[in-house]
Formats: sequence, structure tokens, C-alpha cells
Amino acid sequence: MKRTNKTNNLVLMGVMTAIIFIMGLSPLGYIQTATLKIALVTIPVSIAAFALGPKGGALAGLSFGITSAIAAFTTPGAFLAPLVSISAVRTVILCVVPRILVGLLAGTIAQVLKTIKVPAPISGGITGFSVAFLNTIFFMSTLLMMFGDSETVKGMEGHQNLVLFIIAVVTLNVAIEWISCTVITSAVALALSKAGFISAPKKKASAH
Repeated sequence: MKRTNKTNNLVLMGVMTAIIFIMGLSPLGYIQTATLKIALVTIPVSIAAFALGPKGGALAGLSFGITSAIAAFTTPGAFLAPLVSISAVRTVILCVVPRILVGLLAGTIAQVLKTIKVPAPISGGITGFSVAFLNTIFFMSTLLMMFGDSETVKGMEGHQNLVLFIIAVVTLNVAIEWISCTVITSAVALALSKAGFISAPKKKASAH
């Protein structure tokens, strides 16, 4: 059984990694807005975090970060291009570190939910929401730490308060990513549970 579970985990990790790279290096993984890209590639990260826990989530987050860093240098867009010119190293940190933390923490959340026997669709939905929310929060926080004094970041909000601008961006991103991550991860969690890829909480026998 342990060998079967390990094989299932390796297969699932491989599939999620492949999907992350395909989505992360193509238009499939993002929705372009006026300022930032909304990441749909967070969905396979959510699935990996839910099914594989902190380690799987962190590895999926690392894959997400690597694809994000590659895209920053190959097809940066109007937002990332100035940041790359300011500091390539800080741009890589911005792309990679927050995503690893997102996967790690979301995987930890999923692990806790499984431990307390929360049903798969619910714990999957919570994990999906966590990834979407944490990705936006960590990315924007790291952006401020790495490039807060740059004209690029200051110019994002024109003459308005930067904090209010960030709140607006977070609201928009979470609204879209939350829906996609929560719904899809919840559905996949149920499917994985029924397929036996993950262990579902067992119902207690009712007393008569």
C-alpha cells in the first residue's frame, strides 16, 4: 500500500509539474489585466498542495516560480520588464520565493484539514482559496520589499495612495483566482478521493 501511495504521489507530482510548466510558459496560465497578470496556473499548485501536502505544495510552488521567472526574462510584459532592468536578481526572488511559500503553507493547511477529517471537496476548496489568496498577498508584499522605491511600482497607482491601490489589486485578483482555484480544486479533490489517489476521511458508523 505504501509503495502504491508513493507511486501515485510521484505520478501526480509529475503530472502537476508538467501542467504548471505548460500553463506557466503559455497564455493558458494567465489572464492579462491593465497592470498585473492574474495567475490561473495557481490551480495545479492548489491541487498538488491538497493532494501531496507541504512538500508537494512547495515543489509545485517552485515550478510555478521557475516558469514565472523564465517568463519575466523572455516575455516580461509592460509590468515586469522595468523590474528586470532594475535588478534581475530581485526579479527572480520576486517570482520564485513567494510561490514556494504559497505552496508550502497551502500544503500545510491541506494536511491539517485532512488530519481533522474535513471532507475532500471542502478541504480542497479551502486549499484552493488559500493558494489564490496567499499568492496575491505574498507577491504584492515581496514586490513592495524588493521594488517599493522604484518608479515602476510608484507609477502603478498614479497619484493615489499605494496601499489603496494594492488593496484594489488584491481584491480583483482574489475575486477571480478564488473562484477558479476554489471550485476546480474542490472538484479535483473529490475526484482524486473517489479514484483512491488520496485517502478520504471515513464516516463514523452510526450507533443504533
